[in-house]
Amino acid sequence: MGSWTAFVAPSSNPDNLLIVALGRSAGNAVTRSRVRRIARDVFRPVRDEKPGFDLLLLARDDVRNQPRRNIRSVLQQLIVRGIDAAARRRATQDDAGGCTD
Repeated sequence: MGSWTAFVAPSSNPDNLLIVALGRSAGNAVTRSRVRRIARDVFRPVRDEKPGFDLLLLARDDVRNQPRRNIRSVLQQLIVRGIDAAARRRATQDDAGGCTD
């Protein structure tokens, strides 16, 4: 979604892991810290609702000029969509694994 890329993977550990990778191209240190705080804040309720997933967020370009509410909204949509898609994949694999033809 725009400036962001997300990778979601199922985890055998019930505690979800969030990794936010922000290079210098994402902005200065203050911007990167602000974005990490926003990402952790957005991730916290999802982590509690849907355990068993690890998430890697990558900022692909400068997010310095984006307002906080825009960053929050985009990350929230991205995290929820990514974890829901990974949960559907996990359910499909579990269903396929149980079939014997």
